Amino acid sequence: MNRLKDKVAIVTGGASGIARAGSELMALQGAAVAVADLNVKGAADVAHTIRASGGEAEPFSVDVRDSQSVQALVDDVVDRFGRVDILFHNAMSVPLVNNHDRRITELPDDIWHQIVDLVLTGTFLTAKYVARHMLNRKQGSIILTATTDALIGQAGIDGYTAAKGGVVAMTRSMAAGLSPDGIRINTICPGFVDTPHQAVFMSNPAERDKIERLHLMGVMSPEDIGHLAVYLASDEARRITGSIITADSGYTAFKTPVDLTTVFQR
Repeated sequence: MNRLKDKVAIVTGGASGIARAGSELMALQGAAVAVADLNVKGAADVAHTIRASGGEAEPFSVDVRDSQSVQALVDDVVDRFGRVDILFHNAMSVPLVNNHDRRITELPDDIWHQIVDLVLTGTFLTAKYVARHMLNRKQGSIILTATTDALIGQAGIDGYTAAKGGVVAMTRSMAAGLSPDGIRINTICPGFVDTPHQAVFMSNPAERDKIERLHLMGVMSPEDIGHLAVYLASDEARRITGSIITADSGYTAFKTPVDLTTVFQR
């Protein structure tokens, strides 16, 4: 219960989904958590839940697309808690991707820019200003969230895959540059995760069945990803950096759910 004792974590996108689970699990393991989100009410609700369970958390407002907003977040967290040891970066708009991303030939220019601005530039800005603080103390763990769609082809979401692919590539270069100074950077690539934003798929029995058949050990929960983030934030992972870690219930382990043993036996 004390894997993150005396550590301070910023969790962006903390009002919901994977980031909410990460916030709650990090607090459970002893971290003081800055729950940061553009949705300040949602962040406040998560912080309240953590405090009601005996943890330490405060809500913070941030727009990761805006340099001044990110700098203010880091300054405010340091003022409140004294330092930042962990960044778990999740800020994302699932409706933006699900409802507006397209195949490249149909993808509007403005949607492309919105997705890249939020996903890639938002990651750049947040990691940049947190890492600047961490450099002063020569230690820290930055955990980013990408997607299996950045690793394998997925038709129809070309803006999202490009932006998250940039996060994957940037993870390695940031690790090469910062890890000699004590800062670890790793990225989690989740498969499909059963969050409230994905209810449109999971509430449809046919869609749910299709998704479940593509995941060897069942669809993942936000807590599944949150537990992995806790590990990467902890001193147990002190030698792990520059890693791209898939957490997808086997989704990328096979090409198709066809059982080839039955084919070969014909």
